[in-house]
Amino acid sequence: MIGGGAGLLMFPQPLDESIRFLKEKDKNAHVIFLTPAGKKFNQNDAKRLSKKDHICFVCSRYEGLDERVVELWADEVFCIGDFVLTGGELPALCISDAISRNIPGVLGNDMSLEVESFEDNLLEAPSFTKPDNFRSIFVVSEFLKGNHAKIHNLKNKMAHCKTRFFRPDLYQKLKPHK
Repeated sequence: MIGGGAGLLMFPQPLDESIRFLKEKDKNAHVIFLTPAGKKFNQNDAKRLSKKDHICFVCSRYEGLDERVVELWADEVFCIGDFVLTGGELPALCISDAISRNIPGVLGNDMSLEVESFEDNLLEAPSFTKPDNFRSIFVVSEFLKGNHAKIHNLKNKMAHCKTRFFRPDLYQKLKPHK
């Protein structure tokens, strides 16, 4: 490694040739590098990237890869959080899953995408199943009455409470309600 330091780097030539070959075959291939230096991947990125026809994830190993390859070929650079892994394969898998669920037909019911966590900076409201009494913990009675307007309003309030408690960083981004 030029400049010293611990760890091994991937040489630039094999990766450069591989990406060049890919781009010759598909000029629209979208090349994403995964590195702690990247922008933190989010739900809006997943939605936007779900419209791409071809995505190539470049996952490094060891100490990383020669920065010149990133400068030459990266369409985007992402990370999945403020921590370090042994390689980029798991972030690529996470990002692939987040992207693919936004492609029409991937989920069994497209309505599953309508009220999701991170839409409008909110976490999704809590969900419940039957029985309505589980170990002496009851489902909110309003959910059992079938008034969809009341249920919608209650779920919205619960989503705000959940976000405020678990993700105050998201809650602060919410637009003030009138």
